[in-house]
Amino acid sequence: MLLHITNDFSGSKVYKSLIQQLDQLELSQIIYTAVRREDLIGKNHINFKQTNSSIIYRNILKKTDKLRYFHKINKVTDDVEAYVDLSKVTLIHAHTWYSDGGVAYQLYKKHNIPYIITIRNTDLNLFYKYGYHLRKRAKNIIEYASKVFFISPSYHKRFFNLKPFVNKQRFIKKSEIIPNGIDSFWIRNYKVPKQNPQKLPVVLYIGKFAKGKNVLKLINAITILNAIGVPCQLNLVGGGGSEEKKILEKVKRREAINFKGKITDKKLLQQQFTKADIFAMPSKGETFGLVYIEAISQGLPIIYTQKEGIDGYYENIGVAVEPNNEESIINAVKQILENYNPLQNLEAEITANHDWSNIAKKHKEIYANIAKNNKK
Repeated sequence: MLLHITNDFSGSKVYKSLIQQLDQLELSQIIYTAVRREDLIGKNHINFKQTNSSIIYRNILKKTDKLRYFHKINKVTDDVEAYVDLSKVTLIHAHTWYSDGGVAYQLYKKHNIPYIITIRNTDLNLFYKYGYHLRKRAKNIIEYASKVFFISPSYHKRFFNLKPFVNKQRFIKKSEIIPNGIDSFWIRNYKVPKQNPQKLPVVLYIGKFAKGKNVLKLINAITILNAIGVPCQLNLVGGGGSEEKKILEKVKRREAINFKGKITDKKLLQQQFTKADIFAMPSKGETFGLVYIEAISQGLPIIYTQKEGIDGYYENIGVAVEPNNEESIINAVKQILENYNPLQNLEAEITANHDWSNIAKKHKEIYANIAKNNKK
């Protein structure tokens, strides 16, 4: 039995997509997720093919828990022990380094259950960057993990540039780069790269209006481009997030910015990609960014963030920018429009690397190898 520990299961469809495909591969799974709000219970529910699989939602966290790391880890560990039959668990997959990995590490110490961790955005950009007092524990979590998964080459590179892990072969040997997948709709409806931009080029953004997504700087960049004689439009699809009010106020005052609202229907989203010439999301921190791959699958060059997310995974897909520098975003748009070279056709690579069924098969193979080695 595989135990997933994932604090953000209710907030992201990534985990659901992977777990559903593992279920199709006849893997029995328990998903444990500790949440902070009652309304998160039942989100991303799965109707399992494997009858002994289940999701355990536990509304046990308080807002203050995020400020008390060890208290939170102890609380979740105790709850897992109370609500999961650990005698049936042969492997744990902790889906973050600090929050989920901290629990997996303690369960390993107490019950000798091997574990895998995945390293994500907040692990590097928040916990490791600012949590100096947690670094000893963080290293121990890595030390005792059977495998360490990275979603992208950029995070793998950044991790192995951290002082405790530089040139440490024992850590490098246990690392794997396994990207996230995209919905099969985009793979089935792959479009060959666009050849030329429109007379009035359209830049597209799809996502939340959260501070980390950097939409305000993108709006300012497009406004400046129009002011200096590079006419273009920005279409914004999405909403919500801490900066929604500010963004909608700017949209009212700027002709070049068009708010399209939230769109969840994939065919309607595809229409937005078709109308665009560039996809831009200069996020300040991005574990992977599935929407980048969706944009590439629809033939668009992308503007993405240096040393984050998709950076380093494919070549010649657009321009990587410094997210805090408006000039960098402006130059990226100009560079793409002035040299609109069609992307290489990545259909085979997108299918091989980002089809969830292929990703699940790779996970299952690694899970099986760890379980086999643990029996020796």
